This record gives sequence, C-alpha cells and structure tokens, in this order.
Amino acid sequence: MMKKLVILLAFASITAVASMALAGAAPKTGVKGCCHDVNVAAGGTYKADQFQRVCAFCHTPHNELSSGLARLPQWNHAQSTVTLVPYVWASPANAGIAINADPLIGPSRLCMCCHDGVTAVDSHGSAGSFNGGNTSLTPHYTDALGKTVKRYITDLTVTHPIGFKYADALAVRNVGTDTELVLPTNGYIADNQLVGVTFNTNSRGSLTYSSKKIKDTLYNGYMTCASCHNVHNSVNAVPAASTVAAGNSYNYFLYAQEEGSAICLSCHIK
Repeated sequence: MMKKLVILLAFASITAVASMALAGAAPKTGVKGCCHDVNVAAGGTYKADQFQRVCAFCHTPHNELSSGLARLPQWNHAQSTVTLVPYVWASPANAGIAINADPLIGPSRLCMCCHDGVTAVDSHGSAGSFNGGNTSLTPHYTDALGKTVKRYITDLTVTHPIGFKYADALAVRNVGTDTELVLPTNGYIADNQLVGVTFNTNSRGSLTYSSKKIKDTLYNGYMTCASCHNVHNSVNAVPAASTVAAGNSYNYFLYAQEEGSAICLSCHIK
C-alpha cells in the first residue's frame, strides 16, 4: 500500500511540475516556460543554462555587461552589433516627427540582442563559469495559423516605426478637430473589447481600457519595441475565447489583443 502511495505521489508531483512548466507558455503566466525562457524555447534548440536559470540569459545581479551608450538593466547578454536603417515616414504629414539618431533607443536595443538574426540567443554571461551557446534565432517559426513567420528584424523600414517621441506624433497628427492619436494617459484597449464590435471613433467612449497606460510604456517619451510588447509575459493580452476555440491561440506578448486590431486601435483612432 505504501509503495502504491509513493508511486501515486511521485506521479502527481511530475504532473504538477509539467503543468507548471507549460503554464508559462500562455499569456499572463510569467516568463518561466514561455517563449522567452531560453531553457525550453524551440524544444531545446538553444543551449540551456546549467543552473536552469531563466533570468540569467538577460539579467544578472552582479557583474553586468556595460554598453557604449548607457548602463543597461543588470544586463547579461551579448550586445547586438547590427546597424539597422531607421524607418522612413511614408506620409509627408509626418515629416515633423523626428526619429532619434539611434532608432533602437531604450529597450529596443535590448530586444535586438536576440532578434537581430545574428546575435546568439543563448549567449549570456559566464557567471558560475558556465558559458552560453552560440545559436541565433532560426529564420522562421510556425505561428498560430500554421504559417511560417520571421522572428528577427533586419530592416526597420518595413516594420512599425520606433525611436520617435509620442508627443511629437501628437503634435503633428492631433491638430484642431482632426484627432488621430489617443492621448498617452489612456490605457490599452482591454481584453475582448473589440470582439464582434464594429469599431469607429464614436464608439470609443464605450470601451474599457486596461490599467497599463500608454505613457508608462514609453522610454523617456520614446516609442520602442516595449511600447507594444510585454517581454516578461505578465500583463499581456489573452487571445479571445473564439480565437482559441478555433485553434488559433497565440502569445505575441502584446498589451492588447490582435482581435479587432485592438493593439493598433489602442493608439490610433481610425
């Protein structure tokens, strides 16, 4: 009887650990076990940390790596050496919105330490004398719709502009009664607010917003990668139930849902 009990307890323990490991893959469940946990990412494609540390691939409490531009947040990852061409405004109306000389200002440069397609994802500091690996992001991954998608960025001219001040965009796009951008004191559109809703500017007042304010995601007022993405997988949006039921579950670390273009319409009034 005791032997059976031990076996059952061991099985329950294994099941619980497995559930905990997989739980992080879903939105709002934390970084452990999600796509930003290099130890489990891509089925072991990258070299795991010998202590199974999750944070160590980006952060360290001691002996952080310094940057030529600024002291980074206890940074423990190899720096990207790639120089990316900044976005060029397509509309002449945006000519007054200056893009910083360093378009990767703030946390965007940290994102590129993995997402530049060159720097090794598993390259982190050698605390404990355990060196990291040298594997960069694979060219493609399979998204929720079964499509292969690039997961690195080598050209900033073909992605949403970053490195500009939100206030500068407000000054250009919100003139008189022509209001095109949401004030940064607003939050992102809350989960499920645009599912099944025909959206227009008149209905914006009936929407509810999350507690994550746009202004809180800006870096000294600048739009960066982290203005849309929550890299630690803690307060990002959960896909709509209908999308999950259809087998198209996703976790893009976004502050608002893809459904109804809620992430876009959190800032843009269209």
